[in-house]
Amino acid sequence: MAMRSRVPIVILTGFLGSGKTSLLAQWLKAPEFAGAMVIINELGEAGIDDRLVESSSETPVLLDNGCACCAAGEDLSATLERLFWDRLRRNIPAFSRVLIETTGIADPAPILERLARHGLVSERYLVEGVVTVVDARLGPGQIERHPECRAQIEAAQAVILSKTDLASEGEIARAREALAALKPGVKTLTSSRANISAADLLAALAEGEAQCAAVHSGARAVHTPGVTSAFTALPGALDAAALEAALAGIMREYGPALLRLKGIVRLAPGGEPHSVQAMPGAGVEFQRLNPRRGGAGTTGLTIIAQDIEAREIGAAVLSALTAAGGARDMQPRAAHAR
Repeated sequence: MAMRSRVPIVILTGFLGSGKTSLLAQWLKAPEFAGAMVIINELGEAGIDDRLVESSSETPVLLDNGCACCAAGEDLSATLERLFWDRLRRNIPAFSRVLIETTGIADPAPILERLARHGLVSERYLVEGVVTVVDARLGPGQIERHPECRAQIEAAQAVILSKTDLASEGEIARAREALAALKPGVKTLTSSRANISAADLLAALAEGEAQCAAVHSGARAVHTPGVTSAFTALPGALDAAALEAALAGIMREYGPALLRLKGIVRLAPGGEPHSVQAMPGAGVEFQRLNPRRGGAGTTGLTIIAQDIEAREIGAAVLSALTAAGGARDMQPRAAHAR
């Protein structure tokens, strides 16, 4: 009997704000990933990243409000099983590969274990590799402070050192030293403005370790303690300058307690949808979205914080916008705590 062909899986991971979604959005435009299925896992009440990427085939599948290595882990296996049966029954087009983008605080080891122990998933899918994105400027500090960041690098077959266009030569050198100390010899690519091609990515995985990180029985996820997230709705068109000033003030006020802030907002005067991302040390960034992808759904901010309730930061954002005359009738929604 001929051996069944298994669908390859690429797991894309990396700490909060490292640039995973920007890379994924570029890869999905490439012929190497034509027909790929995408699974995006987010920490927070409202999914945002699936609206920032556009697949060449199917609409991305979103696993939100959880971390793939923890509560959502069984959902991930169930999703892969459902996709297999839907594909077999021709309810959806055949897909050539699956790309899984994890949350920024996911530990890949339990994910790999769950996939390996699930009968149908392990029979019908093959993990091609784990790709970990590391911010060239912030990565060394994140490696020191956050166990998830270390676990992501330890599980990687390839590492992408991102945002090198924003980093100095000294910062890039320190990042390389930190990577070499944690995982000597790991295949490392450097990325400026998410310019790593899909072909380079697949070549790096082929040149990396022959097999994925060993699956350990009973592997438990490691996490930074005291992490919470909350979604703050921001309806209506906002003034970009007022929003940027408000977020810059929030980053100064909360500093390292603010791990990540990202969202989709409508900016005045035309109300066009834009992504917004902010984190201490990296500033505030806006990007105009394709209305077909970013225009639907609730607009607002997902805030991830440590040792403080994320909804408190959300309320502070609203207060700052209201003081500037840029927000009305806005209320933060309940926080999700790890």
